[in-house]
Amino acid sequence: MTILVPTDFSPLSRIAVFYAAGLARPLNANLVIAAVVNVNPSTETLLRSKRLEQELLASVQEEGDKLIAEIREKTAGPLDVSFETATGFPLDEQVELLVKRVGADLIVMGSRGASGLRRLLIGSNAVTVMNNSSIPVMIIPEGVKYRKPEHIVYATDLFSYRDETNTVVAFAKLFDAHVHLLHVLPLHRKDDRDTKAIEADLKKLTGYDKISFEVTHHDDVATGVDQYVTQHGADILAMFTHHLDFYEKLLGRSVTRRLAFHGSVPLLSFNKTTMS
Repeated sequence: MTILVPTDFSPLSRIAVFYAAGLARPLNANLVIAAVVNVNPSTETLLRSKRLEQELLASVQEEGDKLIAEIREKTAGPLDVSFETATGFPLDEQVELLVKRVGADLIVMGSRGASGLRRLLIGSNAVTVMNNSSIPVMIIPEGVKYRKPEHIVYATDLFSYRDETNTVVAFAKLFDAHVHLLHVLPLHRKDDRDTKAIEADLKKLTGYDKISFEVTHHDDVATGVDQYVTQHGADILAMFTHHLDFYEKLLGRSVTRRLAFHGSVPLLSFNKTTMS
């Protein structure tokens, strides 16, 4: 397994880096830290000279080497970690090229970028990467430190939930974590689903016993999910961005900022539109 972490070396991106290191260690995964130098029309004037571009890349490499050394120093036990650079624009396309180059299976990113000169590196485009990635993306909120995932909430609109549960369970098995399927309905709508029958079906389907299914009610899907995650002490929120209506409710611009940028737990996204 290979985990790719785009970074701009900002404090927030460092949180994502060390969270990813925490993930990688027990999985014996390869950890690839990558800096994307954003060369677009607004920055081309800064990079007219090949010499200046080379100096910038050398500076980025130097910061990368320091970060790698710090990761190795602070991580207990051996960890396969390396550093890559990419130059180009837009960010999500460059990250996707890195995914192919290093054979990444998961992207881990902080939810906000830096300002000033560091905008040349990654900016604040975590959601753009999440929406266009061919592999799962995990967004790490500010202030979150790695802890072994024990409870994963999978927010579902119940379209294709059996196939999606298989995918979430495959991730949960890596940590022996409990998967909590959550479906949010409006306050006025009753639900007559047999939750225990659904649980039994999913346990048989996946061959995994640590699965539960629950329906909760709230007129705003995102708020309902957010409240459940907080109340149940979830370690990760997982979701699939495949059905437009649910996607718009859960990932509208303001909701995206709250869940992906200001959430309390890592957000693991599987984009069924772009994932093969």
